[in-house]
Amino acid sequence: MGRPQAPFERDGTPVREFAFWLRDLRNRSGLTYEQLAKTTHYATSTVQAATSGERLPTLKVVVAFVTACDGDVEAWRKYWTQLRRLLDPDAPERVAASIAPPWVTEIKGVGPGPTTAEMMAGSDVVTGRGVNTVYDADDWYVESFRALLRMDIKPIEAIEQRVIVATSDGVTELSTSISVPRHEQDTGTDHHLYAELMHGGLMTKREQPYESVFRNMIELAEPLSIGDRHEYAMVLRVPPDQLMVSHYVHMPYRRTDYFELKIRFSPENRPKAIWRVGGVPYSVVYERGPARDTLVVDRFGEVKVAFRDLRTGLGYGICWLTADDPDPA
Repeated sequence: MGRPQAPFERDGTPVREFAFWLRDLRNRSGLTYEQLAKTTHYATSTVQAATSGERLPTLKVVVAFVTACDGDVEAWRKYWTQLRRLLDPDAPERVAASIAPPWVTEIKGVGPGPTTAEMMAGSDVVTGRGVNTVYDADDWYVESFRALLRMDIKPIEAIEQRVIVATSDGVTELSTSISVPRHEQDTGTDHHLYAELMHGGLMTKREQPYESVFRNMIELAEPLSIGDRHEYAMVLRVPPDQLMVSHYVHMPYRRTDYFELKIRFSPENRPKAIWRVGGVPYSVVYERGPARDTLVVDRFGEVKVAFRDLRTGLGYGICWLTADDPDPA
């Protein structure tokens, strides 16, 4: 039996990105590492090492891994080959940082997606008008995530409720990182976010490792075992005098089965344009113009979208233009 999978933190380097996407493929397949070992005819330690991010696995191991998980072998072969060439000592400096998986860069004709460096610079999973949440470990997944964004009150408030499912024994804490991108017109010296855990544990640590990133640690009352479900809720508030970007988009970097977003705008200050984004690359979220999936708020200023079986690394949610935003060119 293989050793328990170690917590995994993305740092934007090509090999760790490759390992992250392998982990995502395995999670979506539902296979354990022991089942993968039997199917691929490799040792459990070998298939686990392929997702460790310590070194690039061999192509034979990758092909066997992807085949067992019913993935796109040719896409993975292309991804591996690009990385292998660019990791050569003679490759131009920093070129490898531009490599991203084909399923991120080639999506329905929308053009190139973000580079690995761009994705990590934003480390975005949840964007609530500039509020993004990231989850670091690989020992649980999101069964459901429901968010309510209150644009009709001051300060603007996001209430986020999640039900998670443990995929390993002994889960005792949850690490979350919330990113608040600085608005391009924000020239203030301070940059803050107020986060409060409403229920589902105890917030034991708060830190701001970067200007736009706020990391929280949630301690659970009891350890979770494989298959255990746990619900928790947070409320996030951005200071009222801090400029924010105009979108709320969930970009999961772990398995997410269901995401529901409700936004309540002030009836006196409705957006002049609002649209739905579903399964789009990071760069598309920042295109300041309505897409095809335009939305209409009801007479009370509310709008709702929902998504199932989200793909990791792609965006799902709502974007809008306020009265102060310039019209798209």
